[in-house]
Amino acid sequence: MKKRLVCILFSLVFFAGCLTPLVGLAVTGGAKAGANEVLAVRPSLKNRDGTLNGDYLSGLADYVNDRFYLRQECVTAWARLNAALLRTSVTEDVLLGGDGWLYYAPTLDDYTGAAPMTDRELWCAARTLFLLQEAVERRDGRFLFTVAPNKNSLYDDAMPAYPRASSPTNAESLAALLADMGVNYVNLFEAFRTQPETLYFPTDSHWNGKGAALAADSLLAALGRDGAFFAGPFAAGEHRGDLYEMLCPAGLDLDADQVYAPGFGFTADTANANSITIRTQGGGEGALLMYRDSFGRNLYPFMAQAFSEAVFSRKTDFDPSPMADGGVMIVELVERNLRYLNTYPPTLPAAERDAALIEGAVPAGRIQAERRAAADGSVSLRGTFTDVLPDDDSPVWILADGAVYEAVPLPDGFSVTMPEGFSTLSAVYFSGGSLVMLDCIM
Repeated sequence: MKKRLVCILFSLVFFAGCLTPLVGLAVTGGAKAGANEVLAVRPSLKNRDGTLNGDYLSGLADYVNDRFYLRQECVTAWARLNAALLRTSVTEDVLLGGDGWLYYAPTLDDYTGAAPMTDRELWCAARTLFLLQEAVERRDGRFLFTVAPNKNSLYDDAMPAYPRASSPTNAESLAALLADMGVNYVNLFEAFRTQPETLYFPTDSHWNGKGAALAADSLLAALGRDGAFFAGPFAAGEHRGDLYEMLCPAGLDLDADQVYAPGFGFTADTANANSITIRTQGGGEGALLMYRDSFGRNLYPFMAQAFSEAVFSRKTDFDPSPMADGGVMIVELVERNLRYLNTYPPTLPAAERDAALIEGAVPAGRIQAERRAAADGSVSLRGTFTDVLPDDDSPVWILADGAVYEAVPLPDGFSVTMPEGFSTLSAVYFSGGSLVMLDCIM
């Protein structure tokens, strides 16, 4: 009898454990997203046209797997067990370092030099920034470009045992090209390496509050302004690390932070530091347009304080048109995303060039170009080279009815925004040391 009672109790506990995630999902709505997760939505039994949804069961399985009750607690327990016993991360984007440090796995290629940008990629990225600076200066503005260092580029003592690249990094190679082209570049690698204290979070991929102050001071100094944010004072604060949250979504550990104690006097149109666009007023003098990424969460308050009005954008079109005439445009890009400069060509009016630049170009075939008209009467074109490739350091010029424009160069093509109304169009560039011309077909 006693044995039977034990079996019954065991069965009840077993089935209760099995049913708890589903019952909890029905009662509470299930687990919430952790870190940057995108959870499956609840599927509909019917499609919009009234037909049965053939993927309903698979969609329902995804929904339950993503949202079952206590999911985040289970994920956290599993992550801690693997870290403690096997020293492995259950999340592919998180590397376990020493002394409780975590690193972002997608930065490994930069750290080891496993996937360096080609010479053409680097030159195109640098020339793109040159063209951006030129467009800003035509409106009497100031332009700056800066790179937010990957955490392991500055603090690698706790990194797992991966060999560090011996050759110049993408950021170093790009900086050298920018210097040759005269592009205003703020070297944050040097700024951070001169500081004895650690200015990044142990379990986050970003700089802390005081690190953001150092970055702001460096940018303001490059503009000839007296930035004194880094001098503080700073108060003790706490921060939940993004890498820690990815690994242990239900964990409660926090990193120590340094919060700018004087506070800020600007006003913003949103309290969400992750908003695609943030507009601020108050603070200092002048107008700022800043393209930034996630490093701007801590950085933007300092920059907003330094300007009377500012626009902070997380878009990747790097469009200078929202900049006020005579204002400042800054592009901040994290080291691991430098290829964005080739992936997302900026939207800017093409600069007209001297026709003598393309004299003697030899016809070399045709190229297919994609054409998209804009509301302001301009037209955007994008073409891809296939057989006749440009030299690593060749600009791309567009010949349109006798007028010559310089396009934004891409590793395998070009992107250009120019006036509408032309009847003929050709792409001109150096290939094998010779100047070639390809007719554009649209």
